[in-house]
Amino acid sequence: MLSHNVYGEWIGSKCPMQRDRERNEKQVRERRFQGGIDLHAHTTASDGDRSPTELVQLAKELGLAAVAVTDHDTVEGVEEALEAGQRYGIEVIPGIEISAVIDKGQCHLLGYFIDPASAQLRERLGVLRAARDARNRALVERLNQMGIPITLQAVAQEAQGELLARPHFAKVMVKLGVVSSVQEAFDRYLADGVLPGISKEKLPPEEAIALIHQAGGVAVLAHPNHLRRSPEAIEAQIRCYQAMGLDGIEARYSAHTPEDTARYLALAERLGLLTTGGSDFHGYSVKPQVHLGHVEGDRPAPYALLEPLRLCAEQHQTAC
Repeated sequence: MLSHNVYGEWIGSKCPMQRDRERNEKQVRERRFQGGIDLHAHTTASDGDRSPTELVQLAKELGLAAVAVTDHDTVEGVEEALEAGQRYGIEVIPGIEISAVIDKGQCHLLGYFIDPASAQLRERLGVLRAARDARNRALVERLNQMGIPITLQAVAQEAQGELLARPHFAKVMVKLGVVSSVQEAFDRYLADGVLPGISKEKLPPEEAIALIHQAGGVAVLAHPNHLRRSPEAIEAQIRCYQAMGLDGIEARYSAHTPEDTARYLALAERLGLLTTGGSDFHGYSVKPQVHLGHVEGDRPAPYALLEPLRLCAEQHQTAC
């Protein structure tokens, strides 16, 4: 009887040589990840394919010292992840990733060490949730008009959680045979601007930053290259966000080149901003090329990044 482990690898009857090779590979992986962190990961609470418990279990098995749960516009997976962290003996950072308004490109703001029970945060997220539900109904109607027999029930079954996101729509479309891959679904139907009138509700960046601070958290710009500007224009945009209260930038990111990382580390030092590092892990059925803990190449971010974040969070919590 074959089964699969948390890496998605098939296991069963194995010869001693194969077991030894896999044991050696696991030891190498754990040595590389030992003491490292990943501050950008998603679960089934939003558009990831692993439950909060499964994400924490994977982080532990990889040898990470800490992992942040940063689901899109929701904190519903945080409590389960924190409980799993206590059970497996790994530090879990309560977080969120909030989408913000921008004229082009993408502005996502990560919040770290937030209080998931914050009344202000939950109230605003509830408004975003209602807008998302309305968008999902409109998206189903539009796709049906285009001859695609998708239903909200099928998407909800695919999601396995409360929040229905575009990757869930994409997976259902693959199963229906409408497209051959999740990426094709986004390219043809689901990416921003592809279907006019079907857009995600987003907060103004100043409101998103303030909301994170009100929840006692640290506000960090995710994957700055996604701003889709020249390096000079990105710096100008970051300076603008800093004036709104931005605390840091995700200088270390799985899709960054070494040159990108060096540029953002230097920019953060010049501006007096904190830095973080994350893979943006969603799971192998959503982003198969992105692996948990692979922040700089195949290595995690250094644990030393956490202490400045923790101190900044304490300052915001004192001000609340």
